[in-house]
Amino acid sequence: MFLAPANLFTGTVFARWKPDVETDEALFLAAMGGDLTAFERLYARYERRLFGFLLRLLGDRAEAEEVFHDVFVSVLQSKHVRFEEARFSAWLFRIARNAASNRHRSRSRSEGALAKEAAIDGTSATPLDRLLEEERSFRLSSAVKKLPEALADVFHLRCSGLSYEEIAAVLEVPLGTVKSRMNSLTNQLRGEV
Repeated sequence: MFLAPANLFTGTVFARWKPDVETDEALFLAAMGGDLTAFERLYARYERRLFGFLLRLLGDRAEAEEVFHDVFVSVLQSKHVRFEEARFSAWLFRIARNAASNRHRSRSRSEGALAKEAAIDGTSATPLDRLLEEERSFRLSSAVKKLPEALADVFHLRCSGLSYEEIAAVLEVPLGTVKSRMNSLTNQLRGEV
């Protein structure tokens, strides 16, 4: 039987490596215990992704900001949360998706729920490039508007950076269903864009 010396990893990268003790779940529990710093870190981790997700769903910056803040208020007011079945990120995005759905039901709109984002990334080199990018973005937005809700949900969650496993947890469907929907989504968008 081989026994490694006790100081095998001393002075190496392994000796300095420490596991991430600030998981989302740990930060959430600390925030629930009144740790403002933990809440701020959690907020900072999800601010861009969650806001972008809500902006894509709602199509209106002001409305997305309002729902975004409502989601974090809901998170703070949550009690008896257990993360055994899904991760914090899946739980948070599920709350956001439900809040956006509630907002859709509470308002009536003559146009589709998904509008083009307010600002187009201005990295194109020429006005023609910007025009082509704007047209491509418009075609994609129009194609997404035509998708069935189940496929649109997968699109928005994936664009927000969630893994297939996290999307399955948010939508409360099997992983295979998410993969199947992603395949259908890709085929439909490829045909329209």
